[in-house]
Amino acid sequence: MNNEIEKAVDTADKKAYEFRKLGALDVAPMCKIIGKIGITEFSKCFESESVLNLIKQMKGKDATQIQDIAGLQVVLEIANIIVCHIPEVEKDIFALLANVSGLTVETVKAFDLVTFTEMVIDFIKKPEFKDFIGVVSKLFR
Repeated sequence: MNNEIEKAVDTADKKAYEFRKLGALDVAPMCKIIGKIGITEFSKCFESESVLNLIKQMKGKDATQIQDIAGLQVVLEIANIIVCHIPEVEKDIFALLANVSGLTVETVKAFDLVTFTEMVIDFIKKPEFKDFIGVVSKLFR
């Protein structure tokens, strides 16, 4: 195993990756992944029963609080969609995560299940990714 992979696999106390800020060059790979999964899968996240129920339950609460909680639910649903479709988009996800973390594809592939899953979720929780999904979701309003 090369040094970079060993370092990533053996990291226990801190995250084995760090993301750079997403930019215009990341749009094409993200669109490629979303296209392979199906844009309708993602659009359903914004109208899901669980999101709508959360919003109903929080009636009368602060709008920012509702938005944050509903946004978290959407993030979890998007993460679920991506994880369920990893076999179809595996190479694209590894390439994207490697690119935005400065790691190699081989290093990302060598992560244990927990680290890799955390990496996917952390990527989806990035403010730039949320903004990107928010803009794309306007197509369905």
